[in-house]
Amino acid sequence: MKIDVSDLLKSLGATLKIDETETFDFKEDNLSLSSPVKVELKLTNTGGTVLVAGTLKTTVRLSCCRCLKEFDHPVSIRIEEEYSKRKPALRSGRAGEEIELKEKDFIFEIGEDNIIDLAEAIRQNIIVSLPIKPICDKACKLPEIAKDKEKKIDPRLTKLKEFKHAGT
Repeated sequence: MKIDVSDLLKSLGATLKIDETETFDFKEDNLSLSSPVKVELKLTNTGGTVLVAGTLKTTVRLSCCRCLKEFDHPVSIRIEEEYSKRKPALRSGRAGEEIELKEKDFIFEIGEDNIIDLAEAIRQNIIVSLPIKPICDKACKLPEIAKDKEKKIDPRLTKLKEFKHAGT
């Protein structure tokens, strides 16, 4: 989703409201969206940056960590990101030295043609909002394991069974 902010950059405090729905493809991140992303944003010229604040709503296709069934997980995210015409200054330390990142290091760039591409901010915010262990339903349980384990042993593993009983 690309937004032209040329008019917005002309005056301090100017705002632009975006209320759109767009389909995104984040397959390289194994992120499957079941529905288009509903974007309600307010862009504000703060002087040095453009503040993008609002909500994103979509549905993500996930796999349950218990039963492995796929299910749709609704996502509603409040976002707040900054975009700037100035590129962040590259900071480097001595070899092997850690560099502490500051808040200004997390500002997106406004393109040369005054275009803001919201796709990366949308992708990052969706990924961060996903559950670590997605579960399709609160009542979901692990699949039942065969009760008669002796009959379900893989024939390639019988030597291991013999080895286990030889030590006793």
